[in-house]
Amino acid sequence: MHLIIFSNILTPRIKYIFSFIFKDILKAEVEFTGNSQHFLQSDQVKISYGDEALGDELFFKSTPLLFSKKLEEIKLKSIPFGDYLVPFAVEGSALTFDVFAASFFIISRYEEYLHQKTSAADFNPAKSRQHKWRVLNRPVIDEWALIIKSMIRKKYPHFKFHEKNFHHQPTINFNISPKMPKGVLNKTRFIFSSVFKKENGYFRSKFDQLTGVGVKSEDVLVQINQLFRTKKHQPLYFVDFPAVPLTHSNVNGVAKALTAKAVGLLRPCAGDKQKINEIKDGLSKLKKIRPNVSPLSSQQLEVLKFPICYLNILNSGITTDYSMGYSNVPGFRAGTCTPFNWYDLQLEKVTPLTVNPYCLTDHVLKYLPTDAAIKTVNQYVDAVKVVNGTFYSSWQLKSLSENPKYKKLKKVFNEMLNYAGN
Repeated sequence: MHLIIFSNILTPRIKYIFSFIFKDILKAEVEFTGNSQHFLQSDQVKISYGDEALGDELFFKSTPLLFSKKLEEIKLKSIPFGDYLVPFAVEGSALTFDVFAASFFIISRYEEYLHQKTSAADFNPAKSRQHKWRVLNRPVIDEWALIIKSMIRKKYPHFKFHEKNFHHQPTINFNISPKMPKGVLNKTRFIFSSVFKKENGYFRSKFDQLTGVGVKSEDVLVQINQLFRTKKHQPLYFVDFPAVPLTHSNVNGVAKALTAKAVGLLRPCAGDKQKINEIKDGLSKLKKIRPNVSPLSSQQLEVLKFPICYLNILNSGITTDYSMGYSNVPGFRAGTCTPFNWYDLQLEKVTPLTVNPYCLTDHVLKYLPTDAAIKTVNQYVDAVKVVNGTFYSSWQLKSLSENPKYKKLKKVFNEMLNYAGN
């Protein structure tokens, strides 16, 4: 038995968001149809989306967003729903709002596309719709999916959903430090690049060591490998390379510590087409220290602009990304804790890029007292556990070192591993 979904017009937006909610979150098999006779005669679990119900099926009244084929300004009015607000109010429907339009609006980052059409400034999460609706701190799309699941079970008690379990996936990022090359000419070029172009970060890494902030990446990686030896889930590592030849980088110890580990590329947002060459150069270096790495993955904790950043990632051969989140604000940027395929609103199509959204970074936690930081982590883990999603967090490698400056963050990280059941 499966779900059969009817809509007079089956647009790419409709198929995308219904597939995400029913297939990816609820793990149900789905059939789409625009044939009303076939729908009415079917003995499957019936759900319709449109202006009015066809029979006694579970009916969700639609709003125009999912039938549109263009990116345009929307006048959104919100209504109360429990202890928060929701957009796209409707009447005569299974829910008081168009849950599918609301989900698509959030997960596609619709408002960020609109923001970038009118402003060059970075998108401010404090001014986001999710913040105004008081849902930024919860995987609200997953929560809505469970409400729909409950409705289906009530109307069709014999229908079985496949199981979905909670997962925990920490990500750890770091920069590989450069080293001074041999030869007068090479040294001169290297110093010029570091001082005047600020490209290779050599003097910055030396300054960090002198001030006690820097750590030896290979030493910390060995410690983390030891920590995770008895754990169920292993971390994902993301590496940034200096803008120098690989022979001028401290990679030997790092490469050895990352043997058989999942590793991706850490890069600033590729905001223009010229950046593709930089991404490809980074991938080339990554493949030299991890020759068989697959799939190619990336994480960007700086500005993430749509669609250029993701288009450049895709055009570089990367198929899995861990950049969807706010590095300086906790919360679910895409409204979900379930991996999803990126929908490009500019091209109006589903892309092959799998997005894994994170909700917390050590940058957020380092400004909190230890108890408050642990409490914040536990709250987000609980929010994800309730919906059986995947809890993604992002940490700098140095935050997990033995350096006394990072004692608090290391404690919070260990508490997170224990609480999340890793």
